[in-house]
Amino acid sequence: MNILIYGLPTSGKTTFAEKLVDKVGIKNLRHVNADKVREAFGDWQFTKEARQRQALRMAGIGRLNEADGFDTIVDFVCPFNVYREMPQWDITIYVNTIDESPYEDTNKAFEEPKKEPTYTITDWEQVDDIVEEVAYKLLNQEEE
Repeated sequence: MNILIYGLPTSGKTTFAEKLVDKVGIKNLRHVNADKVREAFGDWQFTKEARQRQALRMAGIGRLNEADGFDTIVDFVCPFNVYREMPQWDITIYVNTIDESPYEDTNKAFEEPKKEPTYTITDWEQVDDIVEEVAYKLLNQEEE
């Protein structure tokens, strides 16, 4: 299963992902964080092309993990709808807890979702319930 967690910088994507990993455990689960991927590739550019390149990297890592039998949680801004709507994402979680990030260029590039995400977090009081639901889906895939 591939899970995309997206939203503006500082909205809490990584915090949510870490809560989910803590709940599920890491036996067959990998958490891929955008900043770590950018660091590994030495790519800290934020042009439209660089953002597209990063989205394709993140999606590719998810597909590689899936091919190796791992579930993947990917957390990154993912500012463009076209990458959020890729068929590989079994669950999409939009962390919509802030109106704008500290990065004006990202605020301008970020597209509001066209397709309804599986979950939208607008308030941190929702987080534990959503973590429970997603963890249940991850842990009971064979039964579904």
